[in-house]
Amino acid sequence: MPLHLLGKKSWNVYNADNIEKVKRDEAIAQAKEEAEEQRMQEIDAARRIAILRGETPPPLEIADEAHDESGREPRERGPAREKRKRKRAGENDTDFEMRVAKEQKISASEDTQVVLRKPTTEAPLLDESGHIDLFPSERPKASKDDTKKIQAEKELAKRKKEYADNYTVKFSDAAGFKKGLESPWYSSGKAGLAVDEPLDVPSKDVWGNEDPRRKEREATRIVSNDPLAAMRQGAAKVRQVAKERKQWQEEREREMAEMEKASGRRRRDDPDDGLEGFSLDKSEERPKSRHRDERKSSHDVHPRLVAPPNVN
Repeated sequence: MPLHLLGKKSWNVYNADNIEKVKRDEAIAQAKEEAEEQRMQEIDAARRIAILRGETPPPLEIADEAHDESGREPRERGPAREKRKRKRAGENDTDFEMRVAKEQKISASEDTQVVLRKPTTEAPLLDESGHIDLFPSERPKASKDDTKKIQAEKELAKRKKEYADNYTVKFSDAAGFKKGLESPWYSSGKAGLAVDEPLDVPSKDVWGNEDPRRKEREATRIVSNDPLAAMRQGAAKVRQVAKERKQWQEEREREMAEMEKASGRRRRDDPDDGLEGFSLDKSEERPKSRHRDERKSSHDVHPRLVAPPNVN
């Protein structure tokens, strides 16, 4: 009868106690790894925030492998075995342990290296507009002339922006730019912007020179770009065309009336020229009557005028 002794061995990998121990060790190792990963992420986040704020980031600590907390001897941690510490003459256990702890602390501080990120350039992290520049480069120091030029360009850009704001609508002030909510554009009874309304247009150009005809040009531009003004111009042209057509019709009717009056006057002055009393039958009877009159006249010749007959 064989003996089942494998389950009784402490080194059996399928033993229930060994399985539980392996699971417990794996859980502890996973928890340590997650904690270390979380700590590294927090350190990286703190460094990134410090860099974005323009502050000096905290240093990176690159340390050797931490000492084993289980109290194992150094010779068990690797092939490089260290010399075992021994008591000195006249040294008790407490002094020996304190001396060993101090030596380990000194050696640990020597092995730990603190690495600071040395900046490769003195360029600022933020550019002139206040944006973060991830790859800054050293900029040459601007002279006084360049500084004045930059200030002049900024002033010119500011003026252009203020001038453009006069003709733009912002979402923060939809009722009217710099007008408030007391008198919005739809509260007035006027259908649109009239040409004769005063325009709040500066009398100077973008370079600061006087421009007296600027308001006139702005008014013309607004009218030319206004669709309602274009519709009004079209309606005015339609009314003008209708008026001209009506005048032409009246003149034509007046001329026709004058022509009819003139023709009636001519008919009254010369009635034979008219067609009154004209008939096609009468035109056919007229030749017959003429022939009959000719025959009658030939028979009615006076006898004295007739030559006597020739008697032989």
